[in-house]
Amino acid sequence: MVNVDIMARGVQEYTEPETGERFDLPYRVYFPTGYDAKGEKRYPMLFFLHGHGECGTDNEQQIRVLHKENRLINLIIERDDCIIVAPQCPCNIKYEWVPLAHAWSTGSRELTEKPTVGLSAAMALLARFLENEAVDKKRIYTAGISMGGYGMWELITRRPELFAAAVPVCGAGIPSLASRLTDIAIWAFHGAVDPTVPVSGSRDMAAAVAAAGGTKMRYTEYPTVDHSCWIPAYQEEGLIDWLFAQSKS
Repeated sequence: MVNVDIMARGVQEYTEPETGERFDLPYRVYFPTGYDAKGEKRYPMLFFLHGHGECGTDNEQQIRVLHKENRLINLIIERDDCIIVAPQCPCNIKYEWVPLAHAWSTGSRELTEKPTVGLSAAMALLARFLENEAVDKKRIYTAGISMGGYGMWELITRRPELFAAAVPVCGAGIPSLASRLTDIAIWAFHGAVDPTVPVSGSRDMAAAVAAAGGTKMRYTEYPTVDHSCWIPAYQEEGLIDWLFAQSKS
C-alpha cells in the first residue's frame, strides 16, 4: 500500500473579495518523481474534493476516507505520472464545498450566485497550480466523494472549460445547467440504497447530461450499496485507465 503521507503540505491564503475576510485553506500535493516545474514535460493533474467526514484543519484526513485508505489517490500515486492536489475545508458551513448545511438529502439543486468561501478558496488554489506548475492543460481531472461529490459537480459546472474528466461519487449536481458539461468525460457512481445522499442526485445528472446531448457521460449504480460506494467505485475495473485516457480536444 502506498504511504499517502509522502504528499507535501501547503496552505492556500485566500481573501474574500467583498468582505476582506482572510481564510487559510490547507492542502496536500503530490508531484511525480523527477518533477520540474520549469521543465518541458507537462503532467496531468487530479483535483480531489473530500467528503464531510474529512473536514477539518489537520491537513491529514482529506487524503483518506473516514480514516481509511483513499484507493483513488493511492492508485494515482502508484502511477507516479500525475500531480495530485487535495484541499481540506473546515467543519463550518461557510467554508464547506457547498451551502447545504449538512442537508445532504437535498439531492439535485440549483446553482447559487456565488460559491461558498471554501469552494472559492479551492478554485483559487486550482488556478494557482494551473498558472505556476507544469500542468498539461488538456488533462485536468477532478473527483469528489459525498459533499466533495456535490462540490465537484459545482466546480465543473462553474468552470467546465478546464476539465477533461470528472469522477463524482455519491454526490449531486445542478441538472438545469447540464448543457455546460457535455464536453467533459464524466463517470459517476452511486449506491442505490444510499441513506445520506439520494441516488436521484446521480441519476438526475446522468439523465440531464444525456438529454443535453452529452455522449461522454457514464453512470454506474450499485443495487445493494449504501453511502460507501467509493469502495466499489475505486475498485472498478478500468477506471484509472479510462481517466488517464481522457484529454480535451
